[in-house]
Amino acid sequence: MKELYLIRHAESAANRDGIWNGRSDGPLSAEGEVQLDALAARLADHRFSKVFSSPLERARLTAGSFSDEVEIEDDLVEIDLGEWDGLTTEEVRAGDDGLLREATTKRTVPMGRTGESIEEAGERVHNAIDKLVSDMDDGSSIAVVTHGGLLQSVLHRYLPGSGRRVHSFVGNTAITKIVFYGDHSRLAGFNDSGHLGPRSHQIEAALSDGMPVISLIRHGQTKANVERRWQGQTDWDLDEVGYRQAEALGQFYGKWETVFSSPLQRARNTASFVARSTPEIVDGLMELHMGHWEGLTAEEIEEKWPGVLEEIYKKGVDKKRGEIGESWKELTTRFSGAVSGLTYADAEPTVVVAHGGAIRSYISSLTATSDTYAESLFTPTNTSVSHVALTSDGPLILDYAVAPHLESLDVT
Repeated sequence: MKELYLIRHAESAANRDGIWNGRSDGPLSAEGEVQLDALAARLADHRFSKVFSSPLERARLTAGSFSDEVEIEDDLVEIDLGEWDGLTTEEVRAGDDGLLREATTKRTVPMGRTGESIEEAGERVHNAIDKLVSDMDDGSSIAVVTHGGLLQSVLHRYLPGSGRRVHSFVGNTAITKIVFYGDHSRLAGFNDSGHLGPRSHQIEAALSDGMPVISLIRHGQTKANVERRWQGQTDWDLDEVGYRQAEALGQFYGKWETVFSSPLQRARNTASFVARSTPEIVDGLMELHMGHWEGLTAEEIEEKWPGVLEEIYKKGVDKKRGEIGESWKELTTRFSGAVSGLTYADAEPTVVVAHGGAIRSYISSLTATSDTYAESLFTPTNTSVSHVALTSDGPLILDYAVAPHLESLDVT
């Protein structure tokens, strides 16, 4: 497996002032300098095989904060905004609101009349990334420092929308992680700015605007996770590492008033570290029912049910798992219904502690993907946090699988 870390540059003075700066350049803001220090501290112990950057100064400075050897890649430069470069959002909308909507929804119309289309920028950045990844050694990781607009094009592959963007704009210095294996790739983390605090600017803004924000947390590690057994609805408890992960989660994320949990003890015991009082149990938040496969490894399943895993996970046939379990569609319908039926908190996140497959199914259901089992998403790591804001236009994915509290956790 290969790992690609996509990092948006630190806040620029133009970002601070609400000015669109595509190919134009300029200094970082004072807040951007603070963000550089936090990013550098977070990545201090990470050994990337290579670090690449856009040629623009705001990206080069960001890459240089955590690496002394930065390679410049011209195709990582921001999208060409044409006549809109140097304007504010209000100025663009006042003069070209219709053209802006057309450019962002159709994706083939040039930005600012003379710039790139989103589709052209997407093709450019995907070609650049594909080349960088093809040159990587197996088991290695690289970092790419680029821009918010360009990252939108990358994310459209994994979190596609239909007629609207279903995910938040990437925050400054936020980390988005993609894993590659064989000819497949999956989004393993999105918009992770945990080095700046447990609640990003997007979360705070949504809550300030009166929008409910759902915090989806996967339970801590179990023995079955270590042994790569398919737990499903079998009631495994956390192992020693899982309890330490949950404790670290509580220290990072804090405790909240409105906490819901799956009834399975691995979720309930994780929830106890982020709840001020006893979490409310909701049966619909349980993991995918695996039927006769529960407790087995993939190898054991393949031995007893030859060809079935290939039929489901390669050919896309959504069968009931383990003959008597649930299909992926049934999981998605059940879990999404359970989340929709919760009573949401005011002015703070509504915390939902559940399971990797269930969370993945819910996040995928908010997109326009045709995945039969959310194959464009990597299962969120144990005790990671994902946030969704319920906006007037529909659910908005703010981040996915954020877990900085695990990076300094000694589990040896």
